Amino acid sequence: MARPLLLWAAVAALSAQSVCGSQLWHDVNRYDAHGNECKLREVRGIVCKPLCVSDLARCPESLQPSCPDGQSFCADGACHTKCTDVIQALNPCHCSRTGDQLPAAARSLVPCMAIPNVTIEHFRPWDANSDIRSACGAKAGIVDQSKTVAIWGSGWPGGDTTGVWAECPAAPIPNFTFRESYWVATFAVNGALALILSLWGVNKRWAERNVRKTATATTYTINGTQTRRSGNPETKGFVKIQDDIGGEGIKPTGEFIHGTASTLDMGAATANSLSRDIKLCGYRGHILGTLCLWSVALVTALWICYMGVWTADYYGALPGSRFGSFYSLGLGSLTLQSSSFLVVWMLSLIFLLTLYILKPHLRNYFRVRTLPAHGQYVCVVRPIREIKLLSDKASWVQRRVNLVTERLVALLSRDKDYTTCLIEKTSEGRIYFNYQCTRYVYDDQIQQFAPFEFDLGSSHRGLLAQAAGLSSKDAQYRQELVGPNFIDVKIPGIFAAFARELVSFFYIYQCIFLWAYYFNAYYQIGLVDTGIILISASIKVILRMQSERRLKRMAEHEESILVSRDGQWYQVSSKDLVPGDVIEVVSGAYMSCDCILISGNAVMDESSLTGEPLSVRKFPLRLDNGHYNAMGSGKMSTLFAGTSVSQVQPVQKSADGLESPRVLALVKSTGTMSEKGQLVRQILFPSRISFIFNEQMRIVVFILILYAIFVMGMAVYFYKGDVAVIIFYGVFALSQLVSPLLPAAMVIGQSIAASRLRRKQIFCIDPQRIMIAGKVQIFCFDKTGTLTKEGLEFHGGQIVDPASTTFASFTEDPAATNALFRQAMASCHTVTDLNGQLIGNPVDIEQFRASKAAIDPAPKYIDAVLTAGGSEKGKLHIIRRFEFVHARASMSVVVLDEATGKIHVFIKGSFERVKSVCRAGSVPRNYDSVCVNLAYAGCYVLAFAHKTLDVTDPSSIKEFSQAELEADCDLLGLLVFRNNLKPDTADAIAELKRGSTRTVMITGDNALTGVFIARECGMVPQRNRVLLGECRSPMEEVKWVDVDTMLPVDDIEPYLDNVGFDGFTTTELAVSGTAFERLCATGAIDSLLLKIRIFARMKPMNKVDCVEAHMKYGIIAMCGDGGNDCGALRAAHVGIALSDAEASVVSPFSSADRSINSCVELLRESRASLASSFANFAALICYGQVMCGMVKMAGFYFAISLTQNMWLLIDGVIATSLMLAISMSGSAKRLDKYRPTSRILGPQMLASVGGVVMINWVFSTMAYVWLFQQEWFRCNEHATAEVDVKKWWLLGDNYEASILSFVSTFQFINNGFVFNYGYLYRARWYKNYAMLVVWGFLMAFISYMLLADPNQVGCAFRLNCGTPSVLEGLGFKKPTWTIEAYNNPQGHNVIPTGSRYRLWGYCLGNMAATNFWQLFVVNGPVRNFLRKRRPLDRLRAKL
Repeated sequence: MARPLLLWAAVAALSAQSVCGSQLWHDVNRYDAHGNECKLREVRGIVCKPLCVSDLARCPESLQPSCPDGQSFCADGACHTKCTDVIQALNPCHCSRTGDQLPAAARSLVPCMAIPNVTIEHFRPWDANSDIRSACGAKAGIVDQSKTVAIWGSGWPGGDTTGVWAECPAAPIPNFTFRESYWVATFAVNGALALILSLWGVNKRWAERNVRKTATATTYTINGTQTRRSGNPETKGFVKIQDDIGGEGIKPTGEFIHGTASTLDMGAATANSLSRDIKLCGYRGHILGTLCLWSVALVTALWICYMGVWTADYYGALPGSRFGSFYSLGLGSLTLQSSSFLVVWMLSLIFLLTLYILKPHLRNYFRVRTLPAHGQYVCVVRPIREIKLLSDKASWVQRRVNLVTERLVALLSRDKDYTTCLIEKTSEGRIYFNYQCTRYVYDDQIQQFAPFEFDLGSSHRGLLAQAAGLSSKDAQYRQELVGPNFIDVKIPGIFAAFARELVSFFYIYQCIFLWAYYFNAYYQIGLVDTGIILISASIKVILRMQSERRLKRMAEHEESILVSRDGQWYQVSSKDLVPGDVIEVVSGAYMSCDCILISGNAVMDESSLTGEPLSVRKFPLRLDNGHYNAMGSGKMSTLFAGTSVSQVQPVQKSADGLESPRVLALVKSTGTMSEKGQLVRQILFPSRISFIFNEQMRIVVFILILYAIFVMGMAVYFYKGDVAVIIFYGVFALSQLVSPLLPAAMVIGQSIAASRLRRKQIFCIDPQRIMIAGKVQIFCFDKTGTLTKEGLEFHGGQIVDPASTTFASFTEDPAATNALFRQAMASCHTVTDLNGQLIGNPVDIEQFRASKAAIDPAPKYIDAVLTAGGSEKGKLHIIRRFEFVHARASMSVVVLDEATGKIHVFIKGSFERVKSVCRAGSVPRNYDSVCVNLAYAGCYVLAFAHKTLDVTDPSSIKEFSQAELEADCDLLGLLVFRNNLKPDTADAIAELKRGSTRTVMITGDNALTGVFIARECGMVPQRNRVLLGECRSPMEEVKWVDVDTMLPVDDIEPYLDNVGFDGFTTTELAVSGTAFERLCATGAIDSLLLKIRIFARMKPMNKVDCVEAHMKYGIIAMCGDGGNDCGALRAAHVGIALSDAEASVVSPFSSADRSINSCVELLRESRASLASSFANFAALICYGQVMCGMVKMAGFYFAISLTQNMWLLIDGVIATSLMLAISMSGSAKRLDKYRPTSRILGPQMLASVGGVVMINWVFSTMAYVWLFQQEWFRCNEHATAEVDVKKWWLLGDNYEASILSFVSTFQFINNGFVFNYGYLYRARWYKNYAMLVVWGFLMAFISYMLLADPNQVGCAFRLNCGTPSVLEGLGFKKPTWTIEAYNNPQGHNVIPTGSRYRLWGYCLGNMAATNFWQLFVVNGPVRNFLRKRRPLDRLRAKL
């Protein structure tokens, strides 16, 4: 308080006018608590006004000048050694007037000696001036003032009037001549900017005249991906090669070799329709435009500095000759200074808002527009697509606000993304630019920019024909088109990251308002709020940079690779790889691009890309007429970018593939064209996600603006039209409506939740999804490896007796089966050995272990196994292998039995698929029933088929196609595994159901096995009927059967109409993949989707379609173990991969725990995070209402204010610490059946915030009603009309401000505690130890200030304290610390002890009332009652 009081003392005589408040509904200090007139009190130490006379001889005898020797009495009323012009100019009788403003009669007036301070025994505050004149006149010995002394301006010395009292009227406000140097500089700088901008506008329009005409007729877009097939860059031709490959493969020809005979010219393109929405504008730099841009930046900085200059001058801190001179820029007038600053502030605000609005266009406006191909820069304009989640049916108000917002967004060009890219040139002169990590090259023939991708063909023979690699010339040509094989994730430096964050509208809004704080002696609070803003921004910047660094580590990789160029092997950087390169794959390598394995085998770790926990074996393309599909049958031959090589095995002898001493791969896609690159690009440049929260926030902002207008209206009403005061208090009200902590409050909960998830081995690469996960309504699960254990347990086999074509008895011992069945178990798989560990499909591994065979480490062909029993049985050589393909649901091998010399074909697959390739005569009649019963019992059932080929030469096998080899086989028998649940699956499913989350199974397994698992884990109640829908193809009608009786069901509607006690059907549905496709094709899926529990035999794309179909009905989560779940994990709102990798690119969440209990933990923490974010939002809204409502309205009415230190405590300690403490609340132990709200205008939030605000309003009002009933207060009221409200720092030394301080501070503290409740989603309030510590400390601190006698703590906040001498007079000990004199007549604001305790109890009652409201109405019985009587519309689906 010292600094503001010194300011007041320094400028009291200079203030042109004061602005007083008015208490409209009662007379201040007129009546006591009983209605009697207040007793007139004694007032000591009143300063008398100077007595002015025309001649010092006419001064009363007691006031005759008397100076020490050597000094003279000067015109300022004091003795000085010399009366200088400066001293003479301080004549108080001139009332700060000079020249024509000084009346002629006053020019000769001089002051008498100062009258000593007086004491008035019966002071009348309503007639204070009259009492002071009487007392001062009596002290001076003036007998009859009414005749001899006049008041300045109402009379002058002459006749009987000997003097006048220097009670100066308000000095006229000085006016600027605008020839002052600072105004001249202002006009000059801004005038120069306007001139430069005008010149640039004329120049720009002239330079772009031709471009505008061209642009009107032509729209420039980014064309779709340009597909380059083969072609030498010179000849654009092809070299046709022979289809047969032998020996070392293809010999290099020096030209690009392709296995396709057709040609596609350079200008041909395959357009990507998704790119059509992107528009391009070309620009080139101009020196005048650059000058203009720097001028704008300079003037922006000057406007900010200019506000700083006016602020410094307010405190007398301008350097140079003005230092120590207050309001020198305002010509010594506080009013003029304040008004001038407001003008500068508003112009700065308009200037900054204009720059913010024009930000997307600003840089390119100062460039000359050209055609995209002719510019130095290209601006990519792309519509912003927003994904709206939980966007319920909007109200009329919401629709109108949305319409206004959308139009405003479009008007301000915020509905599009503008990215300016530098146009560069390749070494060959081709122009290109990089946009979103992808190179766009200009195609001269189509005259468009496009990303390029080389089509290597799709036939196996054509791809293998490129095994010789590229020429160096062709590789250089391709790299010019596709760019380096490297995804460069740009992470800004710490300064740039802060700049990126602080240029958002919220921070501009906060920072510009803080200047008003700095100016109006509010700089301490301004510094605190600045610190809070920087802390809030720092939290967001740190979290964002951590996420970006994590993504950079995942995206960027470079290592040395052996590549075949010009027929030679060269060591090159992985950045230099291009499509068509042939590389050597070695163990331990990291794949930086998508490749096709063309020779040799590889074992790949795909956990970081797909989340697949087990290593996957990859096989080379076969030399046949097959067609390659990377996400279909070719997936087993594709080495994806982002995966690592665990083991390689060259194949030097193969019946159907390339033979090479190296493991070779053909580079298919690089950079962002790779599978990993596309995922990284989606993460780097995601679609904007909008909650219903975002839409309703617009209405909240609109309401807050209306409320701020109301508060400003109250300022107008109480302060009677002083524009400067109204605007300043209005600015304060606007700035305090929204807390600067709000952005951090909405983010920190996500950060804490991510940290807790990390401790539970659940990793997150997209924290924004945490809040979305808090609203998950349907959770989809893969079965095998997700709900069930990763490894199936071998259960046994059941062979077919070929003599009787019947099943033999089921046996658990493979040795009890026949030789062919054992050979099938030993050879029909893709298992390999990696350092003593079996690698492959989990089913294959379990099968191989049960066979007790061994892998031959030195195979003669593709693979070799040693059957159980050792050498007497000989080796089984795998000559050909057709890997498992989802579309065929089977795999097969061609095996050479070394012992007999016979060549066998073994087929393994689903029992439905194997039956279709077997001779009918080899299939038992009860085949279907046996398989169904095993599947119904929860078994994973596979079938073996076999035939012996009539050939002995292994090399002749390559002449056979897969269909020919698999035709007319005989059924061998069934291979049965147990599909056991994970130990915690049933509990996790039960917990999800308890949390009102519907669980769905999407599996590639048999439907009956899925039904068994669903019943076993509780997804389907045991007694519920399950109807299975199947069809042979999507063209046939779906047929339904009861899985328990296997009887057909013609009409499922009566079953679905059978409702149980929970109001939902007791019948569950299951469908196969083909049935799902049929239902989608006919549209019947819409009515049945939420009644289908099990989706079986689903291919990877079926899983994606299924997830997307569910997404129409709510927030969907998908849980899988990687592999064929990748597409579904990526498509869902929330995907969680059960993976050992710390982060999986394919899904925002990954769990190393590998238990679906991770899904429960994810929902628990996400719900807690969402609830904490909304609790913080509610607390900060209440903060704004208490601050801008109760505090401001009481301040306006009583012309009071909280003390400076109290503001510091509230803004700097209470709000910040409670916000952090709310976020520290843990998650609830169980999932509740209700999800946390995401609607800030929903009934829960409105009841919670609205109720707390209304209760606080009532208690705040009643506190003043109580205050006016206190005898110690009445007649000691704050004299509002006598106070200049512009000096707000003088408005806290009174009882009214003390009551406001204590009541509002307890409310601030209570707001954080009240919104800490929420046991449904968060831990019990008493388990939030951070909140208890913070709340307890603050309560003790404020209670001590209120209840204790005057002490050092309370006096620091000027509460329950007073001037030291006054405190002694009241019977308190003399303070040993410094206390500045109090600015009120009684000299203290100490509340009597009994009243302190009553006030304390009253504040506790306020807290109890809001806690009761929150516990029993918002979160308690009243809410539960209303939920039952008037439930909200929710997703109607059986859990």
